[in-house]
Amino acid sequence: MFDQFWHDIWIILFVLLIIIGVFAGQGLVIGLGAMGLVVAGISWVWNKLSLEEVAYTRKISQSRVFIGEDTTLAITVTNRKPLPLGRLEITDEVPEELLVADAEISPSANPRYNVMRHTTSLAWYERISWEYKVTANHRGFYRIGPARLESGDLFGFFNSEARASDNDYLLVYPQVVPLPELGIPAVRPLGETRGGIAIFQDPSRPAGIRDYQLGDPLKTVDWKLSARMQRLQVRTFEPSSSFTVVLVVVVETAERSWEGYSPTNLERVITTAASLASYVSEKQYSLGLFSNGTPILTDRPMKIPPARSPEQLTIILEALATIRPLPIGPMAPQLAQYTTQFSQGVTLVVVAALINEDMVETIDDLRRHGYKIVVVYVGDRSCPPLPDGVLVHDLQDHLEKMEMASEFGPR
Repeated sequence: MFDQFWHDIWIILFVLLIIIGVFAGQGLVIGLGAMGLVVAGISWVWNKLSLEEVAYTRKISQSRVFIGEDTTLAITVTNRKPLPLGRLEITDEVPEELLVADAEISPSANPRYNVMRHTTSLAWYERISWEYKVTANHRGFYRIGPARLESGDLFGFFNSEARASDNDYLLVYPQVVPLPELGIPAVRPLGETRGGIAIFQDPSRPAGIRDYQLGDPLKTVDWKLSARMQRLQVRTFEPSSSFTVVLVVVVETAERSWEGYSPTNLERVITTAASLASYVSEKQYSLGLFSNGTPILTDRPMKIPPARSPEQLTIILEALATIRPLPIGPMAPQLAQYTTQFSQGVTLVVVAALINEDMVETIDDLRRHGYKIVVVYVGDRSCPPLPDGVLVHDLQDHLEKMEMASEFGPR
């Protein structure tokens, strides 16, 4: 605004020079004023065209990385017209959680963002590129952009601004730590048992056909085959050969909502849950997720039904990467309601930094209803007593040692 004021003053002065020259009969003064107006006119047209056909592109080599990993940010600006740009300033917003090596960075008016700045000039049909190494030091879903271009005429009379490109996004997965390093025994960390009598049948694994017997559920009757054979035939299935594990990620880290949250304890919960998800996926167990946290792009609790597909681990890691710091509500009543959708035999792995009395009662109630409960406690206070039959891994001391050695948590 200040620069525009002085630009307008110069134009007014050129007009005044022409008027003074006319009344004074001074051709030199008139010529000087006219020349100034011609320059101003050329500058105005140049300014209007300065950002036309200027293309700005931003490309991230890997849009999904883990904490501590690097990716490459490539920036290219191209002048696609025969008019050169004497100056071009580019500003691009970058989250403060991302470290952009060797870039010109300054604070932004937008909270939690920095400004990456480029200043250059462009000849006609010229292209300039920059490439930076970006390091992600914290899990999350980050926006890079928007970028703005600023240019003008060669004489500095006028300025033009324009938004340059759409936003790009970088997803940073939570840290994944091998269970022994996390402090969880590698042998049967979830209390898995092998062998024994299989009492659950897997409908996805058909075994054959046999005659109907009293007590067989009607949903297993093969009606077409029964009509052909004139007697009831039922489908049989092999027993389930895999465990079903649901990670219960408890987001609350403070007794009362107005107390806020503990960043350290929250990252303990997320990292531990991600590490357990990786272990369960390696074992090819059926894996699901339930949390009273909410991802960044929605206001609904996270409910990922159990599945054994190769993509399930990626889906769960993406959800964990975007969990917000505050819960949508207490976990205890939500967990009690959600588990009604599961059959017996499901293993619930509760990852929590805070277990209150209501949560203890819910865990006990679920245990009495036949669910297998594993509690992985990561809080900075003592774990409360839990009912008999609940497998407990208290990782408090182990995680504190890892944090002191800078082996755990945000870097």
